[in-house]
Amino acid sequence: MGRWRGLAVSVVAMWAISAPVRAEQSPCAIIDRQQGWPIIGETCDIGQGLWGNQSPDPQSTAFWVQCGATQGVPSRQFYQSLRQGLPDLPFQVQVREGRGRCLIGPYPNLDVAQLVLKRVRQFGPTKKAVLRQTRQPLSQPAVIRLPPLSQTTSPSHNGEKSTSMETAITLSHFGLPEPEAGDKQYTEKSMSWLRVPYAQAAPRCQREGMMLASQQELMQVAKATDQLPMRLPYWVQGAKGVDARSGKVVTRNADAALNVLCKKR
Repeated sequence: MGRWRGLAVSVVAMWAISAPVRAEQSPCAIIDRQQGWPIIGETCDIGQGLWGNQSPDPQSTAFWVQCGATQGVPSRQFYQSLRQGLPDLPFQVQVREGRGRCLIGPYPNLDVAQLVLKRVRQFGPTKKAVLRQTRQPLSQPAVIRLPPLSQTTSPSHNGEKSTSMETAITLSHFGLPEPEAGDKQYTEKSMSWLRVPYAQAAPRCQREGMMLASQQELMQVAKATDQLPMRLPYWVQGAKGVDARSGKVVTRNADAALNVLCKKR
């Protein structure tokens, strides 16, 4: 199955790290630092872990990514390894009854939490990370702020409701084909990307129940997230190699080995 399935990034949002809040504003505010770790208080409700194939409670209002559990505060070395491997994610620890839990979040949107979880699991020291859910309403927005997926209705000029819906295209609508033997690959943004000629691009997407992204779809996603590598162009429908930064066609050489982004059907 393709990677990045279920990753959710709205086309109207960018990654943004929120500033810490004062303790009187939120029970989940940072109250101390130990071994380099920001510490949140015991009164912060981090909810219950979603183990195995357990489905989220529909009544949940927030989600955490648990990146580890130790006796007491995790080591400074573990914190430093996370800062190097996942530099743009905010890590914190809660210690309760002698048990220290490495946490990321909270996030008010399940899609966003799953996005973070998938990325964290790609990093060796946190490959066993899990989601936690809580019904406690958030007094502070998620540390990485991404609006939920939504549909908006545009009214018609005659005052009647329009039947057309404008749906936000998100990274959750896309996936990456799995690498195969002999594929050219490179690493960027802590991800492994494959490069293939155009003749392989569309079939590789189709093999996994997807289709090659269009030029417009690539540009919508590229404007929404900094998680797409920009070193190489992307193959899009119509045998065009497109620069994700500018949206311009830079090559039609079908033998060029370029990035591939697949669109879910």
